[in-house]
Amino acid sequence: MRQTNLLPLNYHSPNALGGPVDNEVFILLMLVGVFAGFVDSAVGGGGLLRLPAMLAAGLPPHIALGTNKFASTAAAAIASARYLSSEIVPRKAALVGFVTMAAFSVVGAKIVLSISADLLLGIVTFVLTALFFYVLLNPKFGKEEQVREERVIPVTVGMGAGLGFYEGFLGPGTGSMLMVGYIKGAGFGMDRAAATARILNFGGNVGSYAVFALAASVNYSVAIPFALANMVGGYLAPGYVLKYGFTMLRPMFLVVSAIMISVQILTYFD
Repeated sequence: MRQTNLLPLNYHSPNALGGPVDNEVFILLMLVGVFAGFVDSAVGGGGLLRLPAMLAAGLPPHIALGTNKFASTAAAAIASARYLSSEIVPRKAALVGFVTMAAFSVVGAKIVLSISADLLLGIVTFVLTALFFYVLLNPKFGKEEQVREERVIPVTVGMGAGLGFYEGFLGPGTGSMLMVGYIKGAGFGMDRAAATARILNFGGNVGSYAVFALAASVNYSVAIPFALANMVGGYLAPGYVLKYGFTMLRPMFLVVSAIMISVQILTYFD
């Protein structure tokens, strides 16, 4: 991937970064982007990697949030296309979920630009902790698939509304919660849940990114190359998810969830 055409050596960031970005920092950002795109497109949680990297590079928090949404949207687009081509995703539910997530994420993104996120962060940390222990203590959760067709659309709409709002407001853990919701609520296997969750996540990314873009809260000098790096990870992940399924997804879900919970607890009490 030829990122050097986008950002030359000795690249200096615009004012939003507050100073120059060293070549080493730029390379590190690209590596983080690839890995974050992969994690996001498998079990969710890529923002946990992207946001600290962008903040460390000097972006103000609101610019980092918008730039993260641009990069995650790009990764979600390519991952969604690959999942849809596999035919593992229920198309009608995916479309309904995409639209619902997009609509409610717009509301969440508008709110996050004006108020504190502490309360919602505390609630989500509690929910993620409960989900982590539930999956940990149920080793076969998501291994066997028993799809309940009559529940797929209602579960999709419910999660699309609630988690769409959260995706626009904050975002970390959305993919993980969507996965567990589909497994528990609709009887999906973990691979189908991960694939369908990614389509819904894509809708949430599109809606929230639109709000940040209109508010001029995206640094495209960072966002464009970072998005390309995320797209590499987003392209690779579906192949592994569809090939290894539960065997890969369960331990990956537990590891990423544990890290997200730890980081959010530290952030909440900081």
